[in-house]
Amino acid sequence: MSRICVVGAGPKAAALAARAAVLRQKGVKVPEIVIIEKIGIGAAWSGVGGFSNGLLTLCSPAEKDVGFPYVDMIRRHGFAVSHEVFKRFSWSSYQVAVGAFAEWVDRGRSHPSHLGWSEYLSWVFEQAEQGVETGVVTNVTRTKSGWKVNYETDDGSEALIADGVVFTGVGDPRRVREIGDIPSDRIYDPKSFWENTSFFKTLPDETRIVVVGDGGAAGAIVAWLSQALADTNVAISSVSPLGTLLPRGDGYAERRWFSDPADWKDLSIEHRQTLLKRTEAGVISLRNKSIIDASYRVEYVLGKATEVTWEADAFGEELTVHVDYLDDRTPVKADYLINGMGFDPWSQLEMVSHPLATLFRHGKLRSEAEAGMRDDLTFPVLKSPTGKDLEMPRLHIPAMASLAQGPGMGTLGCLGLVAAAILDPYTK
Repeated sequence: MSRICVVGAGPKAAALAARAAVLRQKGVKVPEIVIIEKIGIGAAWSGVGGFSNGLLTLCSPAEKDVGFPYVDMIRRHGFAVSHEVFKRFSWSSYQVAVGAFAEWVDRGRSHPSHLGWSEYLSWVFEQAEQGVETGVVTNVTRTKSGWKVNYETDDGSEALIADGVVFTGVGDPRRVREIGDIPSDRIYDPKSFWENTSFFKTLPDETRIVVVGDGGAAGAIVAWLSQALADTNVAISSVSPLGTLLPRGDGYAERRWFSDPADWKDLSIEHRQTLLKRTEAGVISLRNKSIIDASYRVEYVLGKATEVTWEADAFGEELTVHVDYLDDRTPVKADYLINGMGFDPWSQLEMVSHPLATLFRHGKLRSEAEAGMRDDLTFPVLKSPTGKDLEMPRLHIPAMASLAQGPGMGTLGCLGLVAAAILDPYTK
């Protein structure tokens, strides 16, 4: 039997577990799925692992669950599995199982909280009888036919051999370049901020907070700050390339590509990039946009934050965020800087030992790799600078597949399609 190692026990892992459970029920020989998670199921949503305090509202509707959009793009097995996935693992089935379906409907089918979403994911794993191993993946090295995954547990070092590896995360937070010996408690990112929201609620008047970024991470942070500090005199500065936070394009014309990317490849690469910027990169949810627009605490700064420095003198201590726009540089004084520029999916490859991963780490072949991601969400064959063909064993990275395979691949937009794209090729 083949084996897939999944790094992270979040929504994509849950989607894989749900589809695999249904295929097994239908008598299909599916690979063993080993999921390695360093904190717990849905940790990025529950509030225990950073990235959220658990109380935020999910931007996607609850119906975009682990099987959505419930169509079988690949009918290799002669039957549709979507119906079974819906019956056993959908959000609606979960609400029925916990006795909350009627209330959810009567309350307008509201978007769940992040904590509520993580509880749903835990239920999916339980229903699928899918175990999760607690550990931290340290290194992934290639073998003759696949990968060796090394990881650390409370009991020591472990390793397993897998035919394929799935990285379900989004990578490390991006940060403004820091110059000087800046105290660590003055700079935060989308993980550490949500771990310290109680601290920000206690800031004295006249405190200056700078939030850098124009996407969903920055939008959620600015929205939370504007509400939590509404009755204070704390200043919140939002630094972004356009000097504003734009709302996500969220009409049917944009959403349809998340649910059905069949004609996504008919678009040019440039037009796909434009649509991704309109729907995911550099935009915030309509809910957060309305919260921010209603706040008098938020001011906007035009430009890109390139570096942050630290100054300490007889009059006190402060950060200076250097913001560039065209040929001008503006110093923005701050007491705290929050990096909200999103995440770097390429950072996931830091643990991968392979010639292509080495080239990616040096910034080479990245655009070719993203544009050519295969149907199973793995890297294409790429030519090295010396002209040699380089091919990886199956390393599935949904966060990098949106440009090539559809805008929902790296998000919660089409978890059912992500699971089918990754899992079904192993069942040939």
